[in-house]
Amino acid sequence: MTNRWLRVPRTRRALAASLLALCAGGLILHRAPLGARTNVAFASPSEGGAGATFSGPGARGSITLTQSRVFGGSEARVSAVLRIKADPTDTRERAPLALAIVLDTSGSMMTESKMKQAKEAVAELIRELRDDDQITLVRYASDSEVLQPLARVGDVRERLLANISELSASGGTNIPPALSQGMGTLANASPGRVKRVVLVSDGLDSGRIAAERIARDGVEDRVTVSSLGIGLDFDPGYMGGVAEAGRGNFAFVKDGAALRTFLRRELEETAATTVEATEAQLVLPEGVRFVRAIGAEARTENDGREVRLRIGSLFAGDERRVVVELAANAEAGQKLSIGGEVGWSLVGGERTRVALSPLDVHGTADTREAERSVDRAAFAEATSALASSRQIEAAAALEQGDMQAAQRIVDENIGALKAAAEAAPAPAATAIQAQVDAYERAKKEIHAAPPKSAGAKAAARSMADKEFSNLGRAASY
Repeated sequence: MTNRWLRVPRTRRALAASLLALCAGGLILHRAPLGARTNVAFASPSEGGAGATFSGPGARGSITLTQSRVFGGSEARVSAVLRIKADPTDTRERAPLALAIVLDTSGSMMTESKMKQAKEAVAELIRELRDDDQITLVRYASDSEVLQPLARVGDVRERLLANISELSASGGTNIPPALSQGMGTLANASPGRVKRVVLVSDGLDSGRIAAERIARDGVEDRVTVSSLGIGLDFDPGYMGGVAEAGRGNFAFVKDGAALRTFLRRELEETAATTVEATEAQLVLPEGVRFVRAIGAEARTENDGREVRLRIGSLFAGDERRVVVELAANAEAGQKLSIGGEVGWSLVGGERTRVALSPLDVHGTADTREAERSVDRAAFAEATSALASSRQIEAAAALEQGDMQAAQRIVDENIGALKAAAEAAPAPAATAIQAQVDAYERAKKEIHAAPPKSAGAKAAARSMADKEFSNLGRAASY
């Protein structure tokens, strides 16, 4: 029997239009080999071959197609929604940490007491680290300096706290060399440590491409990079892009006082990390092509037939989500099977490889059959992530003073999300409606703020902050 929500032509048209409206976006390429494997496990397929669940030491997850049947002879957008969750553990027993803080000491940090508050927050973090953790501190302005080479916290804590108290702010901003120095010091970290870089800045420079490359290369060495933007003068696209490339967190705070909360979260997540080097690979048949991935760094190989996804590290109980957008073209009666695998390593331990059960896309001559095959929960998740990607574009337009483009993108997102909410099962519909409500509020903020004003900048940063967090995890709105 045809589902009630699919009987409504407006809903069917809205569902189709929603994905088309959200299809703009870019692709970031990288190399992410699965590396050495110790454990081998297999996924359990769902009924109909449109999804699978998997599990292994330390983690478990699922992968689901938003639609298992497409109208034959024409290209249709289908997404694979991959979720992987680290098992909850007793975090009192944790791996030791190697933490690099890359701190902006440029002249603009003197305004609004940002330098004073940042020094206090960093000092508090250092006091909370365990003696056997390792710490390095890089300060940067126009130039950069390793203020504290990587060392055991218990051996340098008091001296480092004294050096931090004497920091002053002056000069311009040059992020890439400082980020590279912070990354380089972690190369000397003792084996088995969880490694993380925290980049703090209130400004911007012209080195975004270089900074993202440094962060991306660090992930190869199992280093997570998070970034925090302070105030209204930094570039949210720059700082968010660095965090995305480094598979870490991005946040915006209006002043230095909130830095303390961000650093505490970074410490807690790093200390609770149990799974790292999480990666996935999809093998696409003829008739299926890769469009983009949201929530993971992606690289295509073998003429686009293989898609490698780099997801990063997970702390205990953490769940990552990746939406892989595909274009499928199957003739009526034809079956296209997507293969793949997922791999991860326990911190300081063995690696697991899980071979995924095939995901089947069938061609059909019956449009209603294609519509009935939509997995409404997976579709809602894909729509949510795609909307966040587009909302970041709206934030960039708002930042540049293009209020009309920002409003247009937000309106398109609201329309797509409302269509998904109407079709989604109850829990997913509630989450999507909360996202709609947040976008309605953002629309009002855009309308109220004059172009390039402080209000517009604050609205753009708040939008980017939330949406970056919804790319790789299901955020709460």
